[in-house]
Amino acid sequence: MDELKQAYETLGLSETASREEVEQRYFLLLKKARSKQTNLDEINRAYNKIVGFESEKASPLEKQSKTSYFFYYYKFHLLAVIIVILVAIFSIKGYVDRKNEEANKPPLDLEVTVFGSFYSTDDSANLLSQNLLRLEPEWKRIDVGVSYIPKEMQSQQDMAMQQKGMLTIMTEKMDLLILDEKNFEQLAKQKAFVPLDSLPLWKDLKSNTDRIRSALAEQDTTAHPYGIDITDSAVFSGSQIDAPGERKILAMRAELPHKDKALDLMRKIIEPLK
Repeated sequence: MDELKQAYETLGLSETASREEVEQRYFLLLKKARSKQTNLDEINRAYNKIVGFESEKASPLEKQSKTSYFFYYYKFHLLAVIIVILVAIFSIKGYVDRKNEEANKPPLDLEVTVFGSFYSTDDSANLLSQNLLRLEPEWKRIDVGVSYIPKEMQSQQDMAMQQKGMLTIMTEKMDLLILDEKNFEQLAKQKAFVPLDSLPLWKDLKSNTDRIRSALAEQDTTAHPYGIDITDSAVFSGSQIDAPGERKILAMRAELPHKDKALDLMRKIIEPLK
């Protein structure tokens, strides 16, 4: 009994202390001892004695108390590690699912990106894709992406959306772009597009001066035609891709992956507009 009384005194508790009070006091003393780099044996022995496990030497029960101490003070670290592992697992699963989904799709014929201050719905990209495929009955797949770029930067969210859109332009390998005039001019100056006067279809386009959009690119001394206005094209029918007062400019991406198909689709989009 003297040893039990001494154990309570070591923890600074009365002999009537509840188990919860013993636990709280024990972990508090462990924390203090740890910060002072002192020996924990006396505190562990007192704790073990009170809960009914006497041990003068290192025993499995003492190791258990140290394990409890470890989990108590590192539980948030362990939780963070678990979260990281779960995120990694779900990321890998998502990547595998996307790969499997991609494998089940037909081969990609062309990729088109709508880039600018155009409003759209969740179905807009799919509807535009279907309209474009009607122009190319033998094709199986045209991927359409929509990147909304605010016309004016009024908030950090607007800036974030613009940065995301520019990252898309730099990293994705789209073939054709449909842009508003502001973004068309900015990207044309950076030579992001193929000059239309270098393409075989230029002879059919150059007479349609009202639709041609030219720009003076960096390090050039003369302006070149890089885009054509297709605002009134039937390919947008039902897609709900629109912005009041904005024109839709079609341009061909420089270093595009599917040049021949991009030329063919561009010709079929433009032909009804003459």
